[in-house]
Order: sequence, then structure tokens, then C-alpha cells
Amino acid sequence: MPQMNEAALRGLLGLCQRAGKLQSGGDMALAAVRSGKARVAVVDAQASANTVKKITDACIYYHVPLLTLPDGLLGAACGREGRMIAAVCDAGFASRLQALMTEAE
Repeated sequence: MPQMNEAALRGLLGLCQRAGKLQSGGDMALAAVRSGKARVAVVDAQASANTVKKITDACIYYHVPLLTLPDGLLGAACGREGRMIAAVCDAGFASRLQALMTEAE
């Protein structure tokens, strides 16, 4: 992924966190997906197989898009190192995040 897109992703996720629209961490993200609040879920590329399976299964069941972020980006963006999954609970942030991920591919 180009450096510019990674910086844009980090900035967008940080803004989303400060706006209170990012539910980060396993329990919080899964709860947001299950309650229907999540517009998109994100998982760090370094996440364990069990973590990836949990969020993938929930996203498939509840029809929530799932995006995979580069190693360590999620933790750095939300200011909590080691965060592996999160849910974006705002349609505007979610659509911009999906657009940035599409540009990166």
C-alpha cells in the first residue's frame, strides 16, 4: 500500500475515534456489529486466526463489510497499540474508509 494512503487511513481512523464513532477492541466491535450499529468492520493484518474468524463470521451473518488494514495501522490510528479489530459506526466515515481501501488496491 502506498505511504500516502496509509497516512490517509490512519488520519481517517483517528478522526473517527475522536468523534466517538469507532468501537475498537474485540468485545466492543463485535457488539457494534451484532447490534446493527456498525457500518463497516476493520481487522488488522496481524490479528490472530481466531480473532479474524470471530469478526468474519459476525460480519457475514449481519451483512457488514469487513476490511483488512496493514500491520499495526489500527492500533496506531486509535492510539491503543495492539488493537486488532474495530467497527466504524458512522455511514460517512465508513464510505470514505471503503473508498480509501479501494484506491489502495
